[in-house]
Amino acid sequence: MFKKFLLWSAASVACLTPGLAAKETQDAGVPNLMSADFGWQPSSGLDFLPIDGKVAPTRRGGVSQQGERLSDAENPNLTSWAAAQMRKRNDEVKNGHRAFEAQSRCWPGGVPGQLLFVAEPVYFIQTPKEVWIIWERDHLVRRVFLNREHSPHPKPSWFGESVGRYENGELVVDTIGFVENELSVVDSYATPHTKDLHVVEHWKLADGGSALEATVTVDDPGAFKTSWWAKARWQKINRGMQEWVCAENNLGYEQFFKLPEYPMPVANTPDF
Repeated sequence: MFKKFLLWSAASVACLTPGLAAKETQDAGVPNLMSADFGWQPSSGLDFLPIDGKVAPTRRGGVSQQGERLSDAENPNLTSWAAAQMRKRNDEVKNGHRAFEAQSRCWPGGVPGQLLFVAEPVYFIQTPKEVWIIWERDHLVRRVFLNREHSPHPKPSWFGESVGRYENGELVVDTIGFVENELSVVDSYATPHTKDLHVVEHWKLADGGSALEATVTVDDPGAFKTSWWAKARWQKINRGMQEWVCAENNLGYEQFFKLPEYPMPVANTPDF
């Protein structure tokens, strides 16, 4: 039902409000990212792409004997706190634990880490007041509130509070207000962050509209000595959103890999 609602919403905005999704948005330099008929499949892999002349993101720090990914704990841009967290995680992996990958265990990938989830596509709904970024996996949704300021004291959350604007044909998104949790990370290699994480993204169409690109700036004085920059890319995929419920497909991973796993999220009480 939720999937049908999302597709109906995208189709309704595109078809019933053509001033938003077609002529007027093009005249205003607003990239048309949404459709009920296509999404965006990640094409840049598990790593962020570095940007020439800028401080690069952390990378994979090798693999364990079991073939599990290790964190780049000796990266010179890490603070002592972040490096210690990553060494601890690496020690667990070297001692036979599976490496942590947020979406393989049904946790939100965070910002900007969610941009690196490669298995399923991402979709958009654009309205005059909000942009929804919707991942097919588990129907995770980021809401970007347009043309407003951040709340004075945003409630900490996995995706933070995102406010955005259109500028020169790009969707510019500024995000703060993140929850600080050991399972909330910024990349595919369990690089941690603090509650002071600040992320700015510039989303734009590329390759004549057949590709989507996000340029990311990450600032967190508790985890990084200086800001770092990166890119991620997607290719247009001509199909509508399908249903993929993560938790129904991951209960046997620990038995399959023969290694201890990180826990999956469980709601012990309703949140409504």
